Amino acid sequence: MKIDAVVLAARANTGRLASLSDEALEANIDIAGKPMLSYVISILERSPHISKIIVVGPKHGLARYEGGKVCIAEPGADLIDNVRIGLNHADTQFVLVASSDIPLLTTGALEDFLTSAVDSGADFVYSISTKEDCEKKYPGVERTYVKVRGETFTGGNLFFVRKSVVQDVWPVVEKMIQYRKSPLKMASFFGFWFVARVFLGLAGIPEIEEYVSKLLGIKCKAVISAPEISVDVDKPQDLELVRDILGK
Repeated sequence: MKIDAVVLAARANTGRLASLSDEALEANIDIAGKPMLSYVISILERSPHISKIIVVGPKHGLARYEGGKVCIAEPGADLIDNVRIGLNHADTQFVLVASSDIPLLTTGALEDFLTSAVDSGADFVYSISTKEDCEKKYPGVERTYVKVRGETFTGGNLFFVRKSVVQDVWPVVEKMIQYRKSPLKMASFFGFWFVARVFLGLAGIPEIEEYVSKLLGIKCKAVISAPEISVDVDKPQDLELVRDILGK
């Protein structure tokens, strides 16, 4: 199966990382002599399943990446707009959506996620990683975790979506993307009673998948993935961690 990939790379470097880099875009922050985005693109380019890579971000800052599988799409007003723009440029039935701040991504991690996503037969697949895997692979890494029936997970940075269902479920998908790093907001969106069942250990991953599937009216799946997919760079500690790892 051929899949187009959307990479979100429009974020301006005006937040917590600005103190460590004067690049205008976070995607271009240097890590071991290479811009952060180049690590993600190189893995996607190597995948036999990825046919086109749509990088959503300002062309004046990202033109260096254009060519081969890669094209640049000018961004919109916010993250939600950028996801929509990327999907509109995609031509395949299924689309992979990735953030630009996962420079630890590997070919193995990507291919395992894609294989699991395709085999699931789901319309929407979200990557998650266990706390145990993250801390074992990257000691000292700081992530936001949620405990689900005896296991603790963090959200990943890869989504796999059937393009034809997006229009019907877009309002809900918008909220899921918007609230993905805020457990409290996610709880208010899904309903505190359901989230309470999760935190009390009464609902596990299968129950969550079933609940979200009914909410959206499509088949949803969470895929436990390698920590390379979940460890992103959005604060100085993260940048120091990946610079140390990739510098070796």
